[in-house]
Amino acid sequence: MKKRISLGFTLVELLVVIAIIGILVGLLLPAVQAAREAARRMQCSNNVKQLGLAFHNYEGTFKRLPPSRINVTSPVVFQVSWPSMVLPFVEATNMYNQYQSGTTWYAPINDPTTTQKLAVMLCPSAPSDRLVPSSNLYKALTNNVRSDLPNWGYADYGSVNAVRNAAFVVAGLTPLPSGTKEVFGALGRGPDGVKVASITDGLSNTAIVGEDAGRPGMYVSGKATTNPRTGNIAFGTPTTADGWGWADINAGFSVDGANSKGLQNDTSGSGATSLAAGGTCFINCTNDSEVYAFHTGGSNFVFADGSVHFISASISPAALVALYTRDFGDITSDF
Repeated sequence: MKKRISLGFTLVELLVVIAIIGILVGLLLPAVQAAREAARRMQCSNNVKQLGLAFHNYEGTFKRLPPSRINVTSPVVFQVSWPSMVLPFVEATNMYNQYQSGTTWYAPINDPTTTQKLAVMLCPSAPSDRLVPSSNLYKALTNNVRSDLPNWGYADYGSVNAVRNAAFVVAGLTPLPSGTKEVFGALGRGPDGVKVASITDGLSNTAIVGEDAGRPGMYVSGKATTNPRTGNIAFGTPTTADGWGWADINAGFSVDGANSKGLQNDTSGSGATSLAAGGTCFINCTNDSEVYAFHTGGSNFVFADGSVHFISASISPAALVALYTRDFGDITSDF
């Protein structure tokens, strides 16, 4: 009688195989995720590079860098943000021609343009699904003009408009003179724009655009949360106070600094400061008008010379303040 030979697996062998597969998956998954994030970060860096080229092409045409915004309310209303100004230089001339600058950026007539998403303004590391603010917040943002819910094209990058006195104080630097609230960055706020020759700290030492990703959703230290910033329209809501789209004239930021809980320092119009406990964080602590990226450890920036740098969140506040100013004489190579 012939002996029957079993060709199957025993239960123990099957469990061993499953365990080995589980271990391999556990080892490979973080590596795959890291590779994907590296690719996303590279694409984000490329976006910032394209914005830098757009600034230089704009400057070649108009002999000035674009201001961060133009906001004229008298004798006529005229509103336009820097992304709107550089549209022809990011292959969006049709959108530029369609945009109605002789009104507010949030006017319904501009919806066909402002609701379009610009790939160059979107960081792939940021959430693809964005929060839609409440109708009450739309009313507050637009001075009661809008209560519907237009889904404006997101902006994951913002201009460094100014450095406020609170930033100087928490960085351990000499405070600004009494009565001075802030010093401008490379773009300022318009309406004329800045000549390259005015950036006396050096083009390679002056950051002009950084990440402020995830808006209009509110993020603090890597987590979606409610807005902790008192005194603004979005306090207590899961929404930032502004920067809801690339056309938003307030999509840039003036830097005060914050702490890891998203509580921000504050500078009054007179230059007086109110400092949050531990408010020495300038990167990746809050996306409500401060630098914020969904990359581990830092944020992409484009400098006035068109170069792109990934700046660590651990950079000293004093070095970062120096990079934000354009003519303050505070040059640093610590980045």
